[in-house]
Amino acid sequence: MTIITRRILSVLPALITVATVAAPALGAAAESGKIAFNSDRDGNVEIYVMNADGTGQTNITNNPARDREPAWSPDGSKIAFISLRDGNDEIHVMNADGSNQTRLTNNPTFDYFPSWSPDGSKIAFGSNRDGNFEIYVMNANGSDPVNLTNNISSDNEPAWSPDGSKIAFRSDRDGSREIYVMNADGSDPVNLTNNPAEDRHPAWSPDGSKIAFRSNRDGNNEIHVMNADGTGQTNLTNNPAFGSSPSWSPDGSKIVFASNLDGNAEIHVMNADGSDPVNLTNNISDDVEPDWGPGLDTVGLLDTVGLVDPVTSEWRLRNVLGGVSTFFYGNPGDIPFIGDWDCDRVDTPGLFRLSDAFAYLRNSNTEGIAEIRFFFGNPSDIPLAGDFNGDGCDTLSLYRPSEQRFYIINRLGANEGGPGPADFSFLFGDPGDKPFVGDFDGDGIDEVGLHRESTGFVYYRNTLTTGIADNEFFFGNPGDRFVAGDWGIVDGTDTPGLFRPGNSTFYFRHTNTQGFADSQLVFGQPSWLPVSGSFGLD
Repeated sequence: MTIITRRILSVLPALITVATVAAPALGAAAESGKIAFNSDRDGNVEIYVMNADGTGQTNITNNPARDREPAWSPDGSKIAFISLRDGNDEIHVMNADGSNQTRLTNNPTFDYFPSWSPDGSKIAFGSNRDGNFEIYVMNANGSDPVNLTNNISSDNEPAWSPDGSKIAFRSDRDGSREIYVMNADGSDPVNLTNNPAEDRHPAWSPDGSKIAFRSNRDGNNEIHVMNADGTGQTNLTNNPAFGSSPSWSPDGSKIVFASNLDGNAEIHVMNADGSDPVNLTNNISDDVEPDWGPGLDTVGLLDTVGLVDPVTSEWRLRNVLGGVSTFFYGNPGDIPFIGDWDCDRVDTPGLFRLSDAFAYLRNSNTEGIAEIRFFFGNPSDIPLAGDFNGDGCDTLSLYRPSEQRFYIINRLGANEGGPGPADFSFLFGDPGDKPFVGDFDGDGIDEVGLHRESTGFVYYRNTLTTGIADNEFFFGNPGDRFVAGDWGIVDGTDTPGLFRPGNSTFYFRHTNTQGFADSQLVFGQPSWLPVSGSFGLD
């Protein structure tokens, strides 16, 4: 039985035994759209979180040691931070509610300023473990730290760019502390600020076009902003108070920062042009080092996975916050798939029933009868759900194995009538290939791919036309079941995943390149059938 999910992507790596697999970006108990910061209001420095308007200020570390420098994971499920609880400053991580506090680094030197990669698989940080401060990167579970800078000067305060290709950092290699940017592998470092003053604390805007930073070039520490290439350096705060540790709101419209504008260090927020600063914390203690977590509107668009029991028709859909929606829908033998049938950006169940060649669709992830049903194709056809014209709504197309032909249909059937003739069709693939769907190039239009189990190769096209594959690579083992989605960072590009029945584990790749899985998730039972999509936050 072939399962085609809404975005079953393609191009994935090699034979995936397992190898280096980072912690999954599909987190548990996420707090999103919140601001983390550190405060000494309870007698020692602790990590707090609050809502974006300053309400709900809560101590989440509750430890007698000093905890500071919080950094949200891209999916909002975790916070990395540094702690002195083991005798020296080390990188730790915890769930967003403060539970499961775990040390990631373990050496007698100092590790500072954690910064997550956009896909959540790695953490960059500063460390003096080699004698001077350098920028390191490690897997999100703390394994395999690598020195990226290898320079005799002091390099610290890394900040990963939203697309994952660059890391900004602070360095004194040119005589004063400046903001540099380098490739994510440490190559080609470039001085962006080129100013004799001290420039520190770089923070990328969500779209990657700008970098906010702290500078004392005007006589005191102020928040500045520049274009990502270093041009257009502008003072945003322009006041005699100090400003430090800028962090952007998820939509890029505001910047949160620490300032003593009101007499002591407090967390303030201002518009991205520097206007309308507002004190969020209003506390007599010092509140500093804010970090703004991802917004729920962004997190909710991440794809994740689910499983369907083919015997009982039980569905289990896991959202990005770790919650699982469980319900029954369908009959044994139905082919399950997922799609956004009502254009609300939430994927919901569909079924293709071989006995009557009907499609049955629901618009909620709950138990109930089909809200849309229509005659669809032949019993041997394979249903393919996707947005094939970029209008934001999924429809049901099909692959006919007997012809190796795709039939693309940009509308749903209704009132038990069929959807009508295909809008177009094309040939692609060989007999025995298993089809899947994904937006492989991030253009907002889903395309098709094929998995050839006999060779382990994946093939996909970036247009809905006959032709040779635009990309191909080796990925997976015989018996693995393909899924695909926009994992880890919402960038509109689907990347591959697979479900391995032998160990009931999903493996996810965060780029469309060959390589080991970037994250993994143990979930479900070997006989269950995988689906993938964006299931909302409920």
